[in-house]
Amino acid sequence: MRGKNMSLEAPDSPRFVLDDYPLYNLNRTSATYVNEMSKVLKSVGMDQPQWRILMLLADKSPSTVSELSRRAVTKMSTITRILIRMEGEGLVRRAPSPVDSRVTEVFITEKGDRIVEDLRAVATRIFHKAFDGIPEQEIIRFVEILKTVRENLTRSPYLD
Repeated sequence: MRGKNMSLEAPDSPRFVLDDYPLYNLNRTSATYVNEMSKVLKSVGMDQPQWRILMLLADKSPSTVSELSRRAVTKMSTITRILIRMEGEGLVRRAPSPVDSRVTEVFITEKGDRIVEDLRAVATRIFHKAFDGIPEQEIIRFVEILKTVRENLTRSPYLD
């Protein structure tokens, strides 16, 4: 870590340093996290997309397919294929919405809940590993910054 000598130049600057670029580091950090979780999930016969959907449903069940797609940052067609597989494995159940039959609601099953509970311990170990030595207030501020960056990116200058 470079600390005070870090360069916060934009990519078009001649002084730009890729290793100091926040979005590059965000992407590498995310990929490292996904890789670490994938190793653990593979050992129990699960993959990252299934884990993500189960965590989303543990947070809010039922959820619509479109909600899951948005929150998982995954295309609807991909989410639908994953849900079909997960339904076949007894992890989720899909049903038409009682309010609007064009909308499909997804529910986590008891089996899905049990798997989430078992894997939360693993996720907790990875969380502690990732934030080792970082004070809680800095982690809270980090989450706030990430949410602000995500919100800023939705207001892309190319979409205005």
